[in-house]
Amino acid sequence: MSLRRSLWRLLRAVLFRFDAERAHRITVSLIRWSYRFGGGHLLRIASGAPAVSSQSVAPSGECEVFGMRFASRVGLAAGFDKDAEIVPALPSLGFGFAEIGTVTPRPQSGNDRPRLFRDLERQCVFNRMGFNGLGAAVVAKRLESVRDRLPSAFRVGVNVGKNKDTPLEEAARDYAAAAAAFKSLADYIVINVSSPNTAGLRSLQAIESLHPIVDAVKEAIRGAKSPPLLLKLAPEVESEELARIFAAADRWGVDGWVLTNTLAGNREGLSGGWSGKVLTELSRTRLEQARAVTRLPIISVGGIMDADEAERRVRLGANLVQIYSGWIFGGPSFPVEISNRILIKNTEIKG
Repeated sequence: MSLRRSLWRLLRAVLFRFDAERAHRITVSLIRWSYRFGGGHLLRIASGAPAVSSQSVAPSGECEVFGMRFASRVGLAAGFDKDAEIVPALPSLGFGFAEIGTVTPRPQSGNDRPRLFRDLERQCVFNRMGFNGLGAAVVAKRLESVRDRLPSAFRVGVNVGKNKDTPLEEAARDYAAAAAAFKSLADYIVINVSSPNTAGLRSLQAIESLHPIVDAVKEAIRGAKSPPLLLKLAPEVESEELARIFAAADRWGVDGWVLTNTLAGNREGLSGGWSGKVLTELSRTRLEQARAVTRLPIISVGGIMDADEAERRVRLGANLVQIYSGWIFGGPSFPVEISNRILIKNTEIKG
């Protein structure tokens, strides 16, 4: 790992010379082309991930959540691969699952640039992207084209949202339309009502607003084998309010939770959301509070910047963990480092 870390520091020094959004696009292109021409081999060298096939992945890291096998407990959080550009490459980078999106029913450009920033000193990322993406029809077609190339236990969740110009009172329609496109493609669906980057969106976390959205999405994905439905909440939702939402969602038939989204804030007069180290303690606290009131599966995300924190989240009751900022700062080997730490600690506990 030390050699990979050293090489990553050199590459990071180059990438971080570009603005954050440009560096992101370069990284996505590098991953896509490395996979296309190297068949995952180059990515496995960079990440330390074991060889994978369409039939299996390293079985020792597998777990079962939502009644499905996951290749490992470590996944890529929503926001990195919004339009399903690099899904086939992610197993070779050490991920056991990925969450694409946020996907809206119709394409939209998102907020004006600049809209993505790094804070190297605090190991944080600030984003105000605004659900930019190609829309549900395009992303669903992409996902459909690669599903049969994925390892059998590699799972893909789809995070859905509303278009910016859709009135809040009509939000349920948008969430249902976006989810319907992935009814037979997604391993799970996440309703995102917690991004701080779309005006008014977080008001939809109120029970009276959330209920019709959940009902509409459940109806849209209803079938012989409906994907599990999860809710993603903001870190600002705490204690009693959190417990009320959990109790209501349990009655509605929600299957699990993603905790948490980014922390609302400002940078140079711009409103957006902070991720990374600034979110570590708050996201961990929300996990503890949630686990005290629900037995449903929880995906913990936010501020997981090292393997110790990932292992701690699992010990506190997270069924799965997701990374984003930690991967940006930690480099290609970070998912494998986390997976190995969780696996070792789980073995110790069982022993």
